[in-house]
This record gives sequence, C-alpha cells and structure tokens, in this order.
Amino acid sequence: MKNKITPEKTVVNLEIESIEKKYFCKEKNKRGKAFHFLCLSILNNITCRDISDEDIIDGNDEEGIDIIHLDESENKIVLSIFNCKSSFSDNFSANDLTKLQAGLSYIFEKNLSDIQKLGNSKFVDKIITIRDNKDKIIEVNVYYCVYNGGSISNNVKRKQEEIENTFSKIVKNYFNCGNGYFSFSFIDCKKLLEQKRKNEEPLKGVKITIPSFDKNFNPIIETKDGFKGYVASIKANDIAVLVKKYQDSLFEKNVRGWLKYNKKNTDIYTSATSEESELFWFMNNGITIIADKIYPDPFNLKWEIENLQIINGQQTARMLYEALKTKKLKNNIIILCRIYETKDPNLINKVAKATNSQSSIGSRDLMSNEPEQIAIEKVFNRLNYYYERQKGQIKPSKKFKKEVSSKKLAQISLAIICNKPSLARKNIEDNFFNKEKYYKEIFEHDPKKLILAYLVFDYCNKQSRNNKIKGDDLKYFGTLHLANIIWNNNINNFSKNFDAQIKNFEKGKIDIKKEYAKAYKKLNKIITDTKKQEEILSLGHYLSRLEVDSLLLKKLKK
Repeated sequence: MKNKITPEKTVVNLEIESIEKKYFCKEKNKRGKAFHFLCLSILNNITCRDISDEDIIDGNDEEGIDIIHLDESENKIVLSIFNCKSSFSDNFSANDLTKLQAGLSYIFEKNLSDIQKLGNSKFVDKIITIRDNKDKIIEVNVYYCVYNGGSISNNVKRKQEEIENTFSKIVKNYFNCGNGYFSFSFIDCKKLLEQKRKNEEPLKGVKITIPSFDKNFNPIIETKDGFKGYVASIKANDIAVLVKKYQDSLFEKNVRGWLKYNKKNTDIYTSATSEESELFWFMNNGITIIADKIYPDPFNLKWEIENLQIINGQQTARMLYEALKTKKLKNNIIILCRIYETKDPNLINKVAKATNSQSSIGSRDLMSNEPEQIAIEKVFNRLNYYYERQKGQIKPSKKFKKEVSSKKLAQISLAIICNKPSLARKNIEDNFFNKEKYYKEIFEHDPKKLILAYLVFDYCNKQSRNNKIKGDDLKYFGTLHLANIIWNNNINNFSKNFDAQIKNFEKGKIDIKKEYAKAYKKLNKIITDTKKQEEILSLGHYLSRLEVDSLLLKKLKK
C-alpha cells in the first residue's frame, strides 16, 4: 500500500528540502542530514545555524543514536537524544528501538573500556561529557523521530516500555543528585509541526500580570493529570488594556477571527458603555484563557500568567478594547474568566471547541486549529496562495496568486478528488467539517494536490460565470461535475508531480480549454441519455441528486 501524503508530511518535506538547499546541497544523504537538523532545531527550539556538528553523531558505531544535544542554562543541563528516520516508507520499528536501546546502554551503563572500543569519536566524547556532568543533568529526553510515522504496533509499545522502565530508574538514581527525569517520545510529522507552532507562539515565555478583582482571593481550582482550572473575576478595563498591548498575539489559538461590528458585537459594545454595564458579569458568557503556567498571588491580589491565550471570548475582549478607545468603557464592569493551565495541544483544541460550541460558531471555525488545517495554510502560503481557515482571519498584506476559504476548498475537494460533485453542490458545512462524515476524506491530502484541484475548479467556475448570461445551464449548474470529469481524465498526469502541474497550470501550458470541452461533451451526453429515461424538470436540482455521483463515476470508469 502506498504511503499517504498528508498535509503535515508535505509541510515537513518542504522544511527538509529548504534545509537541504541551505546546508547540504552537495552532500550525500542530504535528506537524512536535513531531517536531523529539522528535528533538533524544532524539539530543542534552536536555529539550524546554531547546531553544532559535534551533536550529529550518525555514522560508524553510532549504535542507533543519531544526535546528542546538551542544553545548558543556569548550571543545569537538559540532555536530548535522537534516533531519526527520514525515509518515505519507514514506520516506527521495534528493530530501531533495539538499536536505540543498545546506544542508551553505552551512554548510561557500559564500562569505560567498552566505550573506548567504539569507532565513533564524537559518540565517545559525548558519553564522557554526559557522565562528567551527571549532577547537572536534570532531565533526559529521548526522541524517536520518523517522517512516515503512523500507528504504533504493540511490539513497538512493549519495546518503548522496556526502555522507559530500564533507563528511567538509572536516570533518576544517578543524575541530578538522585532526582533525574527521563522521558521517551514518538515524534511524527504532526508532532513536529505542533511543537514548531508552539515555538513560534508570540507570547511564549512572556509572563503577564493581571490584577484580581476578588478581594477575598480564593480561586476555585480543579486539577486532573497536570491540567489545572481556575475561575476568577477580572475588571473589564484590565482585559481591554491587555488587548491594547498585545493585540492579535492574544488570540493565536482562537478558533475564529474578530467579527468586528456585527450585531452581537455591537450589543456587547452597547452593554459595556450603557447604564446596564453593572449587569455585564451576568449577561456575558465571559472569557476563557489558556496558559503554559499560572501563578495565583493571593497576597498581592494578582495573577501571573505565562503564554496567555484567549481561546473563547475574543469578541468580548475586542469590543471592550473598542469601548476603551472611545473612552466610553464603564469602570464598574467585571468579567467572569476561566483560566486553564496546560501545554497539551490536543487538550487546548478540545477546550477551545467545547467552550466555543456553546455559541453560534460553525463547524468550519471549530475545526480551524486542527493540525491539517494549519499545515494546509502553511503550504498554500509558501506557494503564494491565500488560505482562509477561519472567519475574520486577518489577511497578510502580501499579494497572493489566488485566495480560497477552507469551506470552498472543502467543497472542491469533495467534488473533484472524492468524486462526490452532487453531494458537494449541496454545500453543507457539516458534511465538510465533521470528522464523522467527510472531513478526513476531504482534507487529508497533499496540499499541492488540493491547490491543483482548486485551479481546475477555478477555470470551470469562470466558464460558468461567463455562460450564466448566455443561458447554458449545464455550464452553470455543472461546474463541479465538469471539474470532476477533467480531474479524472487527467489524474495520471496530475499525480506524477503536483509542483510541476501547478506551474504548468499557472503558465497556461495545460490545454485546459480542450479538456473542458471534452468534459462538457461527456457530461452533456450523460444528461441527454438520462432525459430519454426520465423527465428532468430542473438541471440544478438533478445535479444535486446523490445518485448522480455514482452514475458519473460509473461512466468515467468505462
């Protein structure tokens, strides 16, 4: 079975290619070396130019270990150990873990005489350095990084548990004066991009102080598996000042953008500036904040919050700032805030969806922070296409070749790639963004493939608009079906090299006019044959019937 190219894999592959060109263009195994750099730079949050060649120990007698990096800060060291596989086909493997286990044994268990027999001088030097600094090393993180990583088999899990049981005891007993910490992580493309996004958060490491309105400072707290939750009342003016100072940086993890002065937001503004402002706490749903670390300070009546993100209540926060700007914000307004502490991206996404689903937010926006949506946006942006993954998203000032929303792209993919143009014509958002329906089928593709499908649709759509006045209903109502036929007629050529096909499309090297004419002829024949068997009262209605999809696919396979 051919390995599926996902949006996340495409983004990581583009990153690998970029590092190859910059650092390894004339070297052998440049992909493997570039993947080493990428994993180390992301998981340790350092730039590629700051990577020391001595950290890359891949080579003879490396014993399943590719990278060893010691990060020292304030006389404390975090040790990172990597095994990396950049292949397009390799998955997580028990054999790899057996080799890695042997390498860890050399680092933590073997006698010096055995270590000196190794033919890898960089590995030997690292082992000696690690042992010389055992009291400074506070944690050891082992990363097993596989580009094509997918499901983890039971024998791989058993091997992981064996490694953790063995080396967590050794690290705990012999490092950091008996307090060492050991972790083992499986890293695939999705995990790499999650960490990269975390590294790029504008407020990462920034500690923000917010005064507490509660004079009897006794915040409600719930804890579960490292997840903490607090409830607090905060003055509206303090929230508005936060928005003034940090602007968009506060809303990086919000599932939709600012909707400006729509009716609901206007109501919020009115409530914050009118005589009813004293009821604001009761009438508003409040604000949900997520953070890496929360430090309640009951003695000084304040909160210190690290990497603060407003994931629900952006419209409220923005409108309070608007009221502050006009100097109409009432001083007596208190906001109910829920504040959560966690670094788990999956948990953050769940909280964002749960808290936002209580208001009128569509499924499109609720899915806007899913890893594949962010990955698609990154690839589109790199190829100079604008992808709007959420309503109200602030568009960069640069000029793009084309612009497409996530909803429109979903309709295009469902129609063209998934061979369901009639279902796509219904344009039902829940079909597009519900994981129980077609979401994965629609979006889990190479984003370059999605761009190419968009370009095919875009041409057909232009023909539809041009022929609307002329009264050609087939070109008007059959846009998605015509695009689907063109796609299926050319799928073999399109699939060879999406990059090249996109460039050919942009430069007019594909005779799309000819392909459109062939598709029109085929669809017209299907409609004509159908009319002989049944009456079609409305072509638009007929092309929305789901049985047309199976009929069309059957005809295309002949």
